[in-house]
Amino acid sequence: MAVISIIGHKGGVGKTTLSINIAAAITQALRSTKINQPVCLFDLDLRLPTITSILNSHPQKTFFDLFETLANRTYQVDFLQTLYQILIPFKEYKAGNIPKDNPRLLKSIATYKNLNEKLFNYSEFEFGDQIHELFLLRGDIERPSDLKKRAVTHLFKQIDVNKFRNILREYEDNARPNVDEYISYIEEYGFAILGGEVPILGKKNHRQRINEPEFLALFLEFIQEVCEDFEHVILDTPAGGVNHLSSIMNSIDQVLFIFDLSNPIAIKGSIDALHTFIDYYEDFYINYKRGRLTGLDKSYVARLIATRGEQAVTQALASKKMGIIFNRCQNTNEIPQCLDQLRDYLDTLDKYEQYKDRIHLAGLLPNHKVINITNNRGTLFYDKDK
Repeated sequence: MAVISIIGHKGGVGKTTLSINIAAAITQALRSTKINQPVCLFDLDLRLPTITSILNSHPQKTFFDLFETLANRTYQVDFLQTLYQILIPFKEYKAGNIPKDNPRLLKSIATYKNLNEKLFNYSEFEFGDQIHELFLLRGDIERPSDLKKRAVTHLFKQIDVNKFRNILREYEDNARPNVDEYISYIEEYGFAILGGEVPILGKKNHRQRINEPEFLALFLEFIQEVCEDFEHVILDTPAGGVNHLSSIMNSIDQVLFIFDLSNPIAIKGSIDALHTFIDYYEDFYINYKRGRLTGLDKSYVARLIATRGEQAVTQALASKKMGIIFNRCQNTNEIPQCLDQLRDYLDTLDKYEQYKDRIHLAGLLPNHKVINITNNRGTLFYDKDK
C-alpha cells in the first residue's frame, strides 16, 4: 500500500489536475498486474469536492451521506457501547457484587464523568430519557457511594440492562459505513474515485459535522479502511493541505508539493505551504515519540498501533517522503531561483541539513496528458499552463 498526498498553498495551482493524472498514470503502469483494485483517487476536500464532477462519475453516496452515517449511526452506537460498559459495573456495585475500590468501577466512574454526551440523539433511543437524566446527575456523582443515592437508585430501576444490550446489538448491524457504497469505479480510466458533491440544503449541517472531533475520528477510521483496500491511494487535498487533519500523517507515505512559479508571491506561498507541513509533521512526530499526543491524534494512533504494531507506525512516520512538482514555469532560470529561495528559507529555519536529502525534485507538471481535463470554458488545463 502506498498513499500519496498532493498539497498546494491555494486553489487553482494544479492539485486536482495532478491527482487525476497520477492516478491514471499509476493505473496504466499496473495494467499488467493481477491486482483487482490498484488505485483509488480520494477527494479530501470535505467542503467542495470536485473530482466526481470533473470526471462525470458519481458514487452512490457522497461525503454528505458518509457524515450523516457517522453522526446518526456510527457515533450513536459507539456512545451506547461505551455507556453499556459503564452501566455494568455500576449495576454490579449497587447489587453488592463488587467492592467500591474495584478498578472497573473506578474506571467507569471516570469515563462517565468525562464522556461527551452532547452529540447523542436521546430521542431516538428507548432509554433516551433515562440516559439524559443520568448525565444530568453527573455533578452529584463523585465516588462509588454516590451511586446509592435515592435518585440514582430510582433511575437505575428504569433501565433494563439486558434490554439495553439487545437493542444495542440490533443497532450494531448497520452502524458502520460500507466503503463500497462511497466508491465509484471508472471503467474508462481503470481507477476508483471517492468524494461526491454536498447538496445545497445539506451544506450547513455538513460544515458543522466535519468540525466535530468525534466525527473526524470516525472519518479517519474510514480513510484508513480505504487505504487498506487499495494498493495505491492518491489524496487530493484542499488548499493548504491536510493540516486540519494532522492525524492523517500516519497514513501518508509521500507528499507532493505543487510549486506555482507564475509570480514571486505564488513562489513564497508555495514555500510557506511546505514549511507549514513540516511544522505540523515535526510537532506530531515529536509528540508521538514523547507520548504527548492528545485527543483525536492520540486515539487514532492508538488504534493504528493496535492493528499495525508500534514499530510499523514509528517507521511510517520517520520515513515520510517529500517531493516538489513545479507548475507554470515560463523561463529556464525560474526553477534554480526558486530552489535558492527554498534553501535560504530552510537555512533560516536551521532545517536545511535535516531536509536537504528528504525533499526531492519530482519534475514539472507535464504537458503530456493521460486524461484531458477541461475547465468550464472548454480549455484544456494543461494548455493554459504552457
